[in-house]
Amino acid sequence: MNILRPTCVLVLTMLTACTHTWVDTKYQQADRFATWVDATPSPYRLLAGDDISVVLPFNVELNYKGRVAPDGTIAMPFAGNLPAAGQTLAQFGETVNRALATNGMTANAHAIVAVTQTAAHIFVGGEVGKPGELALTPGMSVMQAVITAQGLLDTARTGEIVLIRRSPDGRPMLRTVDVKALTQQGDPAQDIVLQSNDTIFVPKSSIAEVDLWVDQFINKGLPFQKNVNYDINGARSF
Repeated sequence: MNILRPTCVLVLTMLTACTHTWVDTKYQQADRFATWVDATPSPYRLLAGDDISVVLPFNVELNYKGRVAPDGTIAMPFAGNLPAAGQTLAQFGETVNRALATNGMTANAHAIVAVTQTAAHIFVGGEVGKPGELALTPGMSVMQAVITAQGLLDTARTGEIVLIRRSPDGRPMLRTVDVKALTQQGDPAQDIVLQSNDTIFVPKSSIAEVDLWVDQFINKGLPFQKNVNYDINGARSF
């Protein structure tokens, strides 16, 4: 018994050390991460590199397809060189309407603007079929991004997928998304709409994998500012 007692104490100590790493929480607050803030989804704003179409239903000969230039403008025939980057689709439509009216082309253009290919991107890593960079389509959710990345592997921890996003002041925020609750229970709180440069990581069951991934892919260059220290070692809560 004297031989077994130290062994039992050691095992119990190890189990106790492990159990504190699992925290049942919806939002994951890690050291040096800003508190997660759910912002109301805002209308999409054009970016340099976006491909767009402009349809004028009453003047189809003026329809236009093109790309927002690196300087944020669009050179549209009969309308001129127009500022585009930073405008919503509705705002740019009004910009087109005013330009065509000013140039004497039509006073009632009623331009309809759509993005055919966005320059915005997100990043998906971990236990998915094809990890990497994805084009962000307006309204894309975490689940849609995972499907676009060829779905979850059998080894994926579907109850706690990591989502990292910049806060309004540029600091990284971190939370988890329970896609199992979304697919099996229809929990709308898990249907998160993505923003440009969001990072999704689908872990296995081990927190060590998440720590290693954050160090390799966040600390060392993707996709946040390099002068921010990304350390989740103090919040073992996945």
